[in-house]
Amino acid sequence: MPVVRCPGRHTSGGDVALAALLALGAAVETLLVSQADHAPARAALAVATCGALAFRRRHPLGTATAVSVGLAVESVALESPDEVGVLLATVVASYSLAAYATRRDGVVGGVLLAMALAMAIALDPSDSPVNILPTLMLFLAVPAALGLAVGRRQRRIDELEREQREATAAAVQRERARIARELHDVVAHAVTLIAVQAEAGATVAEGDPAAARRSLLAIGDVSREALEELHRLLGLLSTEDETGAAPDDLGPGSLEALAAGVRAAGLAVRTDLAPLPVLPPDVGRCVHRVVQEGLTNALRHSSGELAEVRIDVVAEELRVVVDSTGRRHASSYGGSGRGLAGLRERVEALGGELAAGPREGGFVVEARLPLARERRATAPERDGAR
Repeated sequence: MPVVRCPGRHTSGGDVALAALLALGAAVETLLVSQADHAPARAALAVATCGALAFRRRHPLGTATAVSVGLAVESVALESPDEVGVLLATVVASYSLAAYATRRDGVVGGVLLAMALAMAIALDPSDSPVNILPTLMLFLAVPAALGLAVGRRQRRIDELEREQREATAAAVQRERARIARELHDVVAHAVTLIAVQAEAGATVAEGDPAAARRSLLAIGDVSREALEELHRLLGLLSTEDETGAAPDDLGPGSLEALAAGVRAAGLAVRTDLAPLPVLPPDVGRCVHRVVQEGLTNALRHSSGELAEVRIDVVAEELRVVVDSTGRRHASSYGGSGRGLAGLRERVEALGGELAAGPREGGFVVEARLPLARERRATAPERDGAR
């Protein structure tokens, strides 16, 4: 099992303090309290053994190895250790192996600790080999079980935190894609109208100054409306508003305003809006963008002089159609198809279907959105482009 890198897998001040406290306690006990033989050497070994705990999180196997070597050397070269600090160091090393080490390292470190502890008991003339198993259970097995439980809980916490970070990053990416798509729709629609008006004004500038003046005024109106919409969308980047809905995005008033802007560009627009139920904000925004995209493409791609906007409810389904017909001069300003791709994602995310494309003498955009049946869960939004 690979080691789990988690917060705290480093040498902390608490670990250093714990190691220093146990080392100091073992040294004082050896030099001043027990007054055992070879006290200086035993104190030095005890300090080295306890000092290894400073690295118990970052290097749990190394810590267990150092503690095992300290136990074994003191037992063989001097006498079996009985300092409280050294015994507690064994307990902490076993716990740290189970909590922070890989499974393989935990097994290796556990075997080393068990061998060293068994050797200390076996070489101690005042102890009995019968006590080896109970000592191993008390000093190694119990701390290891506690360490396993704590390590498992910490890994679960780390996993949840990682999932939360990934979910947050995905949500941020979806929101950025949504705002980018909204910005693209607004800019593309406004620039198309401006381009058409500029071409029309240039055509009649000499022969009909009044018409040219109307084109310039229409360009000003469209520019101001686009700036207001851009300010609203950009404001979403610095607020807590997650809906992105403008109050007039969801009603027929905004659709009539779209139609009026296109009429000013020279394309006749006829609207047929049936009485509609109260729409959820996401459906209302989608309807607004379908009509906007349809009128934009009517200006760009059709050779018609009339665009029809029809919205009605058929069999628990909202049907939105923008159909351009007839003959007219088409603008030379074209698009890249990104708007339709983003619009299709928006419609399909609501469980609907979108059909769009040119036909003889015109361009048709048709969307069908479910009203009564349960909509599919929103799919991850890509930064779709027109």
